[in-house]
Amino acid sequence: MTHLNSESKSGSDGSELIPAEVQANIRHHDDSQHTQSVAIPGTTVDDEGLINNFATEPKVYPSTYPSPRQQRQYLFLGAGAMVFVAILLGIAFSVS
Repeated sequence: MTHLNSESKSGSDGSELIPAEVQANIRHHDDSQHTQSVAIPGTTVDDEGLINNFATEPKVYPSTYPSPRQQRQYLFLGAGAMVFVAILLGIAFSVS
């Protein structure tokens, strides 16, 4: 008959749990140039080698007024949409 004692090999002593900050710090000291090359737009790397993500703002550009050709296209698209909606409403009323 075997007895299980509290010092069995199946338990955890906590040595396998390494915090992310420690791992990043070890990597940072092993190869400091490698962690700095990870930085891409929208990220920064702090002194410990941890990456911080943030939102990037899009470039702002002024809008342009539509040309007469584009205005005609919008007019035809609007008229086509109104005809499409009228047809759908006609079908809906005829079915009900």
